[in-house]
Amino acid sequence: MRKVLFYRFGVLCGSALLLAGCGGSGSAEAQSAPRTAALRMGASAPADEYDTLRLKWLTQITGGSAINTADADMAAQIATLTATAQSNWNSMTPAAGRTALWSDLADWSASSTITASYGRLRVMATAYATSGSTLQGNASLAADIVAALDWMAANRYGTANTAAGNWWDWEIGSPQALNDLMVLMYDQLSPAQIATYTAAIDKFVPDPAKRTGSTLVETGANRLDKASVVAVRGAVGKSSAKLAQGRDAISQTFPYVTSGDGFYADGSFIQHTNVAYTGSYGLVMIGDMARLFYLLNGSTWAVTDANAGNVYTWATQAYKPFVYQGAMMDSVRGRAISREPTALSPNSDHDAGRSLTATLARLAQGLPAAQSASLKSTIKHWMQRDTSYANYYAGLGLYDIANLKAIAADSSVTPEPEQIQTHIFASMDRALHSYAGYSFNLSMFSNRISSFEYGNGENLTGWFTGTGATWLYNNDLTQFGGNYWPTVNTRRLPGITTDGSGSGTPANFGSFPNTQTWVGGSEVDNLHASAGMQFSLSKVTGSTLAGKKSWFMFGNKIIALGSGISNTDGRTVETIVENRKLNAAGSNALTINGSAMPTTMGWSATTSGVQWAHLAGSVSGSDIGYYFPTAASVNGLRETRTGSWQAINTGQSNAQVSNRFLSLALSHGAGPTNASYAYVLLPNLTAAQTASYAAAATVTVLENSTDAHAVKDSAYGVVGVNFWNDASKTVSDGAAAYITSNRKASVTAIEAQNELHIGVSDPTQKNTGTINLEIQRAAWQVISADANVTVTQMSPTIKLSINVNGAAGKSFAVRLALAQTQTLTTAADAYVINGASAGNNYGAANVLVTKNDGVGYFRQSYLRFDLSSITGAVSNARVMMTPTSLGAVAGMANQVQLVQANTWGESTLNWNNQPAATTLLGSWTLGAAGTPVWLDITAQVNSALAGDKLLSLLVSSPTNYGADGWVNYGSRENTNAAYRPALVITTH
Repeated sequence: MRKVLFYRFGVLCGSALLLAGCGGSGSAEAQSAPRTAALRMGASAPADEYDTLRLKWLTQITGGSAINTADADMAAQIATLTATAQSNWNSMTPAAGRTALWSDLADWSASSTITASYGRLRVMATAYATSGSTLQGNASLAADIVAALDWMAANRYGTANTAAGNWWDWEIGSPQALNDLMVLMYDQLSPAQIATYTAAIDKFVPDPAKRTGSTLVETGANRLDKASVVAVRGAVGKSSAKLAQGRDAISQTFPYVTSGDGFYADGSFIQHTNVAYTGSYGLVMIGDMARLFYLLNGSTWAVTDANAGNVYTWATQAYKPFVYQGAMMDSVRGRAISREPTALSPNSDHDAGRSLTATLARLAQGLPAAQSASLKSTIKHWMQRDTSYANYYAGLGLYDIANLKAIAADSSVTPEPEQIQTHIFASMDRALHSYAGYSFNLSMFSNRISSFEYGNGENLTGWFTGTGATWLYNNDLTQFGGNYWPTVNTRRLPGITTDGSGSGTPANFGSFPNTQTWVGGSEVDNLHASAGMQFSLSKVTGSTLAGKKSWFMFGNKIIALGSGISNTDGRTVETIVENRKLNAAGSNALTINGSAMPTTMGWSATTSGVQWAHLAGSVSGSDIGYYFPTAASVNGLRETRTGSWQAINTGQSNAQVSNRFLSLALSHGAGPTNASYAYVLLPNLTAAQTASYAAAATVTVLENSTDAHAVKDSAYGVVGVNFWNDASKTVSDGAAAYITSNRKASVTAIEAQNELHIGVSDPTQKNTGTINLEIQRAAWQVISADANVTVTQMSPTIKLSINVNGAAGKSFAVRLALAQTQTLTTAADAYVINGASAGNNYGAANVLVTKNDGVGYFRQSYLRFDLSSITGAVSNARVMMTPTSLGAVAGMANQVQLVQANTWGESTLNWNNQPAATTLLGSWTLGAAGTPVWLDITAQVNSALAGDKLLSLLVSSPTNYGADGWVNYGSRENTNAAYRPALVITTH
């Protein structure tokens, strides 16, 4: 549905949980503001609590006592309001015999005509009620507004009318405007007129929790909108039941959800079941929340729900991350990106961000001191950084102007520093990486989340906006504004792998999911993350294109990998590395491998052997470097693109607009099979810096296959791995194994300052058991671990078991203190035999033998380790022996005993002179030949280190298993090094 906003002239001073009155605090002076404003404008003083609420609502519409006509920005806003109201009044059709209030709003088959008509009246009424307007208190204007309201009630929005068209107009858009009109014109309306208007609202919105005439239960922003409608109607119509009904409808939205619409514990916000909508419906929701708190707080109908405090958490964890230098990121704005920004309906990413800024400023007024200070610090940062406006306050409501200026002027409010954070929003398939000087946003889709939403003619070409599209925000604040969406090639968005498919009109409010479940990622320390997406376009565009894509967000770089890219319909496939809007002349310099490319529009070329490229930004601080780990063939295109907003939204202007773009793409050809790619984004690097990086790159692609995507960045000591299959898979770092997983998983690990921090998730959200990891490192201490993480082994390798049942894609964290692992082979080893061979020495044999049997067949083995090279505190020590062969007896056990004497010689030891064994240290059960057996002997190693630094052990069979009860272990003379006995010691 289309959300029609009358924001420009609507002064929204609604507040938050504890706010007692518009204007700031809960002081008596603040509480008296509605009465003072009402008296100043000639409105009647409150006779009861209903009047008090109504006058509070009046204050937030008109600004009330916050108005300062000496303030240039307020004066300009009042002048604009007055001029627009006068224009509406001048163009209104005379009352006699009219069939519409305005000739250009006469199509009553469109329900939006009702909402738009009330909207124009609302502007007129706001001017009538606003101090400083030359139309304030104009009796002729008031008479025409009231007559228009009566006409609408008798002809278009009354109890005799039947809802048709878009339900939103009947249940949200029109009644919201009508409520405001009743508040603004209250003293000009008779009780009978108010009863008539409220009866219409009661007919079309009888219950804010339900869709009228349907069994559908309202959720999210729609529910809050309707709760607001009913609550304000209750105040105007003096109905306690309606006020309570509106308040109680809010409570359903406070708890976190695990499916469908609402807020998720990871900060995601969903509307329409499976669409990421933080920056559109989410803005409506938090705006309604602030206004309802403001209206009801301190009254008989105050919001007392224990979960109401979640609203502050949403502000910091759900909204704040998606704002960069004042702009709300387009990846969470849904259909709103297709709406043309106008003076009366500002709708750019910065307009959405400014709307949130104003809402949070209102919210801050009623929060506890620490929370209020935190929000104000964020607000001040956004206001100072957002230089996209010639005048930041132009077009804002009067109260918001006053409120924001107060924060800007408050020396006690310190703007917060640029946010450095990384987070996977698994419940809405979004990933965010904010680092110094930029913010990177990734939009994915799964069987849980639609790739895009089309509805009511909006977002006609949004096919690929959720299929791996990436948004890079930097100092080019207008990159995604200035007619970006009607001009960019939406089938070639940055980050996507595309075949250009998608045509016709999408299904109205249909779902366009992925058929795959592996979508999500892992994060570590809120600084680095690995994200991935297995995808199929079959339910989006009908294409057969499929593949696996990953993005590793490590500090000042983003590494992108792709594999398994295939289709069977023969369409040409490419991965879009970049498609950037250029400056007005389109002259941004492109450099490839040190050579300047032409800047003429229409230039295109394929350059082979590309190791690096660089695109100059349109403003300082917006350059981008590109590095290709394997020299690539890159297609470059500099083009002028022309389109209209109507082409992406049927309700918008068909005026032609143009922009210039530069794209870089990697071609996979027609009908590819298992194609792959790799590239690295280097935000804010100059051409020289990019060249230097390419010459000494810190990024290494460890694997790029259909089994795993893995990357290492030595600059940060971070490794990211996406395991694509439910099978044991080991990823190596060079020739050495590094990490093994037994299930589909995403893992991000960082080694720094003798610590290993690991983040692990199940991106499929389908695993009802565990993920088992083995990392070829040793640790001596668990610093911290989430409850779902079990450290099953710390040395000689680290083994983890992560319970991901019901985790919804969450990253689980564990921090370990790393240890040094030293492996010692024996300084001496030999076996002995009793009976006739009791005097023989077998120290030169390549095996060590054990067998419990009769005289002449009893064998046991000795090992001695020299510990003098060990430094540091020993946290773990394990002896390892590997059987080269053994008898056919299942489940045989051997034991290990301590030998006190360390003076025996390998070449002289025999049964007759063997030293005595003492303490039993433990035993092990034999498996197959070639399978090592282990025993922890940490205490004995530490004891030996405190003495002569020599450790002798006796290995024997405590049980007579018969003729086949023998075991041959590899000795230190064995030609296969893997079979030689070892002592693996972990120190710290």
